[in-house]
Amino acid sequence: MATKEAVGESEQVASDTASAWDSLLEEIAHRPKRATERKQDRAKRTEQQILNAALRVFARDGISRSRIADIAAEAGISTSTLYEYYKSKEDLAYDVPLSHLAEFFESYHANAASRTSARERLLLYLVMSADYAREHAEWARLLYLEIWPSVFVSDTELRHSIDDFTRVILFLVKEGVAEGWVAPDRNPYETVAVLIGGVNQLIITWLLYRKPKNLTRAGTEMAERLIAMLENEVRR
Repeated sequence: MATKEAVGESEQVASDTASAWDSLLEEIAHRPKRATERKQDRAKRTEQQILNAALRVFARDGISRSRIADIAAEAGISTSTLYEYYKSKEDLAYDVPLSHLAEFFESYHANAASRTSARERLLLYLVMSADYAREHAEWARLLYLEIWPSVFVSDTELRHSIDDFTRVILFLVKEGVAEGWVAPDRNPYETVAVLIGGVNQLIITWLLYRKPKNLTRAGTEMAERLIAMLENEVRR
C-alpha cells in the first residue's frame, strides 16, 4: 500500500507537470505576436492588408521571385506606403507566418484543455497540424515549402516559433515515457524528428500533389500510426 508521503509526492509531480504544460502553451501562444507601435485602427488594417497580400503573392510566385512592387499592387497600395511598414521582402516573408502560428497555438491550447493524457494531447497536436494546413493552404505552402527549409530563419523570431512547435512534441514525448507508452531508452529528440517528419511529409505531399485528397483523415491516420509505433517499441 502506498504511503501518504508517496501519494503526496506523486500528486506534487502531477501538479508540477500540469503547471509546466500550461506555462509552455501560454508562452508559445503569445511569443509569435510581433510587437508593433501602430495603435491606430487604420494603420493596423493596412498592415493586415499587406500581410494578406504578401501571403497570396508568396504562395503564388514563391519568395525568391516575388517583388515588393507585386505585393504593394496586390494590397492596393503604393510601394512607398508598403515601405513605411516593412523594410524588405524578407521581413514580410518572416512576418507572414507568425500570426498564423499564434492562431494555431492558441487554438491548440484551448482544445487540449479537455485532454488529460500526453498520448491524447500528442494525437490532437499532430492531427490539428495537418488540419490547420488544409484550412490555410497558402500559408502552409509558404511555411512548409519555403520558410521551414530555409537557412535564413536562424536568428529570427520565426525561428523561435518553429522551435516552439517542436518543444510541444518533445514535452509530450517525455511525458509519454512517464506514462509508459514511449520507450525510455529511445532518444526523445530522434522520436520528435520521426513524428514531425511523418506529418510534415504528409502535408508537403498534399501541397504539391493534392494527395491524399482528405488531408484531415490522412493526418489522423498518420498520427495514430506514429503513436502506435511508439507503443509497439515498449511492448518488444
